[in-house]
Amino acid sequence: MSQLTSFKFVLDWYLNCQFAGLIWAHERGLYQAAGLDVTLIHPNEYPTTSTLNEVMRHELAAGCMEDNLVVRAALAGKGVRAIGAMLQQTPMVLMTAPDNGIQTLHDLPGRHIGMHADGEHLLRTVLTLHGIDHQQVKISVGGWDLHALINGQLDAVQGYTITEPADLKALGLTPYLIPVRHHQLHPYAQMMFTTTTCIKEHKNVLQSFMNATFEGWRQAMTHKQEAAALVAAVSRDQPDPVVNEQILEAMYPIVVGGYDLERLGILNRGRWERNLATYHQFGMVDRLASFEEVVDNQFTPDHNPQQQIGVN
Repeated sequence: MSQLTSFKFVLDWYLNCQFAGLIWAHERGLYQAAGLDVTLIHPNEYPTTSTLNEVMRHELAAGCMEDNLVVRAALAGKGVRAIGAMLQQTPMVLMTAPDNGIQTLHDLPGRHIGMHADGEHLLRTVLTLHGIDHQQVKISVGGWDLHALINGQLDAVQGYTITEPADLKALGLTPYLIPVRHHQLHPYAQMMFTTTTCIKEHKNVLQSFMNATFEGWRQAMTHKQEAAALVAAVSRDQPDPVVNEQILEAMYPIVVGGYDLERLGILNRGRWERNLATYHQFGMVDRLASFEEVVDNQFTPDHNPQQQIGVN
């Protein structure tokens, strides 16, 4: 057997269902079959630096983070590009109690919302795009937990469909979920990125990694019960396979977006350009970026239609 090529993938969060495709590819030998020895690097392994810097310090590596962070890094001259989206939809939602009268973003004026620091700017921008005066919404940043929604202290709270809805159900509340997005700002999530040097010097290795990763996602989404057990075996955050299966079921539309399992990872140019214009318009970046400045699309199914493992 030929020697495997070492490859690092830097996670921006701890192992749980949001990385089910990578876990499947790692535990079921898809990376090995692709000639790769893949190491998944957890955040606690780089406590004094960022996901971006951790990727940049390795010759053969990629990582994932929010798409706006990739944009900011590219415009700052860091020499990185987005290469594929693990999640076609952002899992960010507002969670409300089903009987408190909040069913859409337009119901938020006059209400009290709890947001994480990384979501406040996004929510204010999305509200403005929907024609809603965000100053009419009371937004508290941090300093709350899920019980603040249950006891009525807050009318809605930021959450991620991969974690908090399941946590709320365990506490006795099945929340109503409101997506935080707009046609002009429709972020991807778990944006996979790497350095331009890695793309230039190791294109074939990157392609093998991407192929195996998205085959892992296809198989995990097709065999959710088995994938749930795999996640439970490696995750301290989500050790319950029954809950994991429910989470993976809810994740399916987030993973595939408007496509199907054969077209995972798509980076739509028009959607990117709308997002980039909005990031600039609302001050998230200091200038308008072009698609080519932040994205290398050659590793996605539109440019590589035979993306599955074992297809030459």
